[in-house]
Amino acid sequence: MKTAWYENIWVVRLKVLFVSAFFAAFGNWIFTTKSGNPVTPGEAALPLVVMVGLVLTAMVIQMLFEKIPHWPKLPTALYLTLMNTYLGSPISPVADWIVANISKIQLMALCTPILAYAGIAIGKDLDEFRKQGVSIIIVSILTFIGTFIGSAVIAQIVLSATGAI
Repeated sequence: MKTAWYENIWVVRLKVLFVSAFFAAFGNWIFTTKSGNPVTPGEAALPLVVMVGLVLTAMVIQMLFEKIPHWPKLPTALYLTLMNTYLGSPISPVADWIVANISKIQLMALCTPILAYAGIAIGKDLDEFRKQGVSIIIVSILTFIGTFIGSAVIAQIVLSATGAI
């Protein structure tokens, strides 16, 4: 049975990634304009296309590894992190180009569409969220606190090790 174009997972992924990149380009422009060093959506296009390409590559790598018998199901973010760590490291032949281009995109500008999507996702499942009761709120709060403290500890260690503080 033939599936409709909107049911093809790769079509959906591409649409989501390119719509996100489009909004990220304008979010980045607004964010960088406020900081005094504007990066226009045209200047952000190449870095965002590279980022989309890296995400798609990580998705393909995940798909290929999942075909290996007994291979654990690992998140795409793990493959993406490993790949980007290598590409941005000094041993990578493309590190200078990757770092120079990707540094035009501000992380905080990318957070805006991600948080908007998260808000929409939570909003549509609010009834299910309410059914979880108070326990889900306690778990959420403890998760946020643990993540914050863990991040602060890691930041302190790295800043101390590098001599920044």
